[in-house]
Amino acid sequence: MNELNHPATRHMSPFEQHAPLTKSLSRYLNSRLPPHLLKQVQLEVSDFNNPARTHIYFNQNTQCTKAEQHSFPIVYQRKKIGALNLIKTQDTQPNKNQLSLITSQLAVLVRRNSVQSLSRHHLGHAITLAGYSEPIMALEKTIERIAESNCPVFIQAEPGSEVLDVACKLHFNGPSSTHSFYEVDCASLNDTQFSEKLRHIASRFKRGCVFLNNLESLSQTQQGVLCDMLTTRSSHIGNESEVNLHQIRLISASSESIEKQVIQGRFSASLWQKINFFSITLPPLRERHEDILPLVDLFTKRHRLYQEQRFSEAARQLLCDYNWPNNTQELEKTVLRLLTCTQRPEIDVCHINELCPQLVSDSQYNNANITTHCIQALLDQQLSAFSKFHPSLQKALSYISAHWQHDLSLGTLAANAYVSPSHLSYLFKRTLDRSFKQILAELRIRHACLMLEENPNMRITDLCMDVGFGDLSHFEKIFRRFTQVSPREYKKRLQQAVHCHP
Repeated sequence: MNELNHPATRHMSPFEQHAPLTKSLSRYLNSRLPPHLLKQVQLEVSDFNNPARTHIYFNQNTQCTKAEQHSFPIVYQRKKIGALNLIKTQDTQPNKNQLSLITSQLAVLVRRNSVQSLSRHHLGHAITLAGYSEPIMALEKTIERIAESNCPVFIQAEPGSEVLDVACKLHFNGPSSTHSFYEVDCASLNDTQFSEKLRHIASRFKRGCVFLNNLESLSQTQQGVLCDMLTTRSSHIGNESEVNLHQIRLISASSESIEKQVIQGRFSASLWQKINFFSITLPPLRERHEDILPLVDLFTKRHRLYQEQRFSEAARQLLCDYNWPNNTQELEKTVLRLLTCTQRPEIDVCHINELCPQLVSDSQYNNANITTHCIQALLDQQLSAFSKFHPSLQKALSYISAHWQHDLSLGTLAANAYVSPSHLSYLFKRTLDRSFKQILAELRIRHACLMLEENPNMRITDLCMDVGFGDLSHFEKIFRRFTQVSPREYKKRLQQAVHCHP
């Protein structure tokens, strides 16, 4: 059971407190703003628990006046905690909708850092919610909204997910944040222990939060005790049978469907009605690959045996490509095992292959499979196939699907995806194991093959131009790379097939 009143950890200097926040905000802005706009940004934020302010400058002019700035407030739970300032220039045409979304997410990151400090100080537990993927940012915004209420919250998540982290965020962002927080593992207690623990909490504290993890493990008897304590609205001194929990916030989590258990008669419908006031679904790690590398960095810093330990870029890519069926818990255990068992300071693919071979074979299969499906989806213009990709990569692929015949550059794609070219290049390599140019080239060759199949008498020079290649020799080279034959040989075979089957 985790209780809020843990002994305090050592006091951190202002630099130590601000360094993680500064690094997080800088990484986020670098991933979201194009370079020319980034150079015009000044950021000023204040942590909830520290009156000192954090300043981040991406430009050289740190003395400009407010009259020379576009200022966008950063607000969390209706409280202004800073501002994103954009230096005015003749070329500055700020996209207000884009910057409004960015400031909203900056507020989430500031509060994430604050809750990290609170959780580490009071519970000795470092929250592992990390990254900037669309699913995790949407989850953080949901937490921001419902945390202010004292109503019960139910968390649905796959095994190994960050349910305790979500519960902590709900508590420390809520009205009872200064009161006790308890975690109760329902899977580890018998009926008597469960009843005694709840009664102890309810009799000792009138405010605070109880987090019931592994809710699906509650027996019928335990369900009855909990339902009774949530229903009771009175208490009498000295009469433990009427101790209640109705003033304490209840957060629960399950890796199984409680609704199915209710239908099957294995879970109390009355209790489910009381605890399922707000419901949160925690996205699995396979749906937010963008968050894997920040988690790898976090776990490396937490578990490394000495400062020089690190993962090579190839190893990081491999960890990022894996689907992690047991989510963050499995990722942390894997990082811990590799840090502990690898003798060299840099952990490479060979070490992962030796200690965790399943990661290598599965990732190789997944990369090839994802790329094949991607090209086919672009051909069919089935953009829904990219729904689980990073939003900027989705926009880029959508643009390629519509403009594959045009003269495309990485800069053009990046501008239409609202991301820097370097980050977009990284997203292509990380998600599809191909560069933007490789994807575009393969797509054009697939279109060329289809066009020849429809018209085997088409001139090769016309075909070259129609599919977006400006140089015939380059077209023939790329065509041979993907089909193993030249365009003329491919055309000849199609013509022979037509003659054989009139």
